[in-house]
This record gives sequence, C-alpha cells and structure tokens, in this order.
Amino acid sequence: MRVRELAAFLDATFEGDGEKEIAGVAMLESAGAGDLSFVSNKKAALQSHRSAAGCLLVAMDFPNDSCRTIIRSADPRTAFARCLLQMHPKPTPAPFIHPTAVIPPTAVIGDQVSIGPYSVIGDESRIGSGTRIGSGCAIGARVHIGENATLHSNVTVYDDIDIGDRTILNSGCVIGADGFGFNMTGGRWEKFPQVGRVSIGNDVEIGANSTVDRAALGVTWIGDGTKLDNMVHIGHNCRVGKHVVIAAQTGFAGGVVIEDYAIIGGQVGIGDKARVESRAVLGSGAGVLTSKVVHAGSVMWGTPARPLREHLENLANVSRLPALRKEVETLRARIIALEEKE
Repeated sequence: MRVRELAAFLDATFEGDGEKEIAGVAMLESAGAGDLSFVSNKKAALQSHRSAAGCLLVAMDFPNDSCRTIIRSADPRTAFARCLLQMHPKPTPAPFIHPTAVIPPTAVIGDQVSIGPYSVIGDESRIGSGTRIGSGCAIGARVHIGENATLHSNVTVYDDIDIGDRTILNSGCVIGADGFGFNMTGGRWEKFPQVGRVSIGNDVEIGANSTVDRAALGVTWIGDGTKLDNMVHIGHNCRVGKHVVIAAQTGFAGGVVIEDYAIIGGQVGIGDKARVESRAVLGSGAGVLTSKVVHAGSVMWGTPARPLREHLENLANVSRLPALRKEVETLRARIIALEEKE
C-alpha cells in the first residue's frame, strides 16, 4: 500500500512522500525502506532518527526535523495494529463442517459456521452464524455460542454455558468445570454441588489453558471486552467486569469481584470474596487477602498488596538492612571495648 492510502485508511494526515510503497511492517530497529513502523514513547522518538523505516506512525506532536515520511496519529500503537490487520489480513476459510464432527439433531447451527474434525456439539446447543470451532473441541449440552466467535482446537465447554459474539477462546481453555467447593464432614471432604453457570460477554478473549469455573449457585460472569492471558484461573461465582485485562498465571478464588477497566498483572493471587474496584491496578505478583477491597483507581503492589509508593519504600528499607546490620555490629564492638576499659 502507498503511504497516502494508509493515511486515508487511518483517517490521518501524512507528511513526506505519499506515493511511497509500503510492503511490510517491522519494529523500529529492524525496519527497512519498504516497512512501516511506529514511535509510541519518548525513548522511541529519540531513537527514531536511526531507523531505516520508510514510514513512521508518530504522535501528533512528533518533531519531524529530518523531514522524513510520517503519518500522524493520536495513538500510534493502535494505528499500527490496525495497519497490521489491513496489510496482513487473517485468512478466512470457507465454512465447512467436517464429517467426523458429532452434531445431534437437537443442536441449532447457524449460517456460515465451521466445525473442525472430531469436535462434539451437545444436545440443544446453539452455535451462532459465522462462528468457527476448531478440531477436537467438546461443547456440552444447552450451550449458547454467539455470532462470529472463534474456538481454537481442543477447547472444552461444559453444559449450560453462554458465550457472546466475537469472543475468542484459545486452545486448551476449559469453561464451566466445577468450582473448588468442599465441606469437611465426618473427617472427610464432601463435595458441595456446583450447579450454577458461566456467562461470557461479547468481544472477550481467553488465553490458552485458562479456566473459568461454573458457579456453585448462580453465575460466574465475564464482562464484555475483557481479555484474559494464558493460564488464568477464574474461580466459582467470580464477577469480572467489562474491559478488564488480566495477565498470565493469575488466579482468583471464589466470589471475587473485579470491576470495569481494572488491570491485573501476571502471577497475581486474589483471595475469597475480595473486590478490586474500577480502574484499579494490581502489579505483577501482588496478593490480595480474603475479603479485602482495592479501591477505585489505586495502584497496588506486593503481598499483601499495598499502595505502590509504600511498597517501593519497603523495598528500599529492605535493601538497607545489610548496611544497617554492619553499623549495629560496629556499634556493638565499640560498646564492648568501652565496657572492657571500665
């Protein structure tokens, strides 16, 4: 595509050679004369003059002192992602239901649906138009999957689950397994029946090998637009709001509430019935204790999670301990010496 065409696609302005052909996309340091790259922060802006990229996506205030070919955008990174999709569209194979797929007569399959080899659809389940189900998927009974959803290979969806439009489940996801509920009775653990459901909204993406447990009673909710990384565990009766981001290897115990637009880092652990309010941020490795509340907009780190400033102060104090120990030993030796003189 030409620079002029890319700018028109983004509804953006360009400077320089609008007729220049852009054949590829690349990172700033590896881009060549035919590549598009982007500048998203001050550090990248300082390094941009060394890049051989044929065109740069830059912020509105980027100083184009060298008069190179650029496209200005309020959000260069997002604009670059849109260009990636435009220049490297994902293939859309023709809808096809493989003959080895098992589909009962009570299931309702929409138009333009693809179902891969050895996938199984349960009784009374409904698959929306344009949805793609990869090979080896197991879809339980009375499952409703919306339109244009994607289930990659080897996804398992238990009975009585709702999955919204355009939602993506990556390989190895397990949706609707029993929550971890047991009662100690007579010296042994007795299972508490898990008879609830899972409801996943529209435009959700769930990473590979992640799990969302069904509620014991009621519903485990995942809100519209929420993104889960690989190996994330959502316990029974959790309520995850809209447009939440959760990084890899994070686990929620039962009954956790995550409100809209919260950001949860990797390897975070959250205890029973804790609440993370809207737009709060939990840094990687943080731990939130049972029933605690992380207040709206706060940035928390550490275990137990505490405000970032306090966490950094504690780390600084810990780093001073070796020097403090040496000082104490020196003072002790001086005191002993003085006592011996007496």
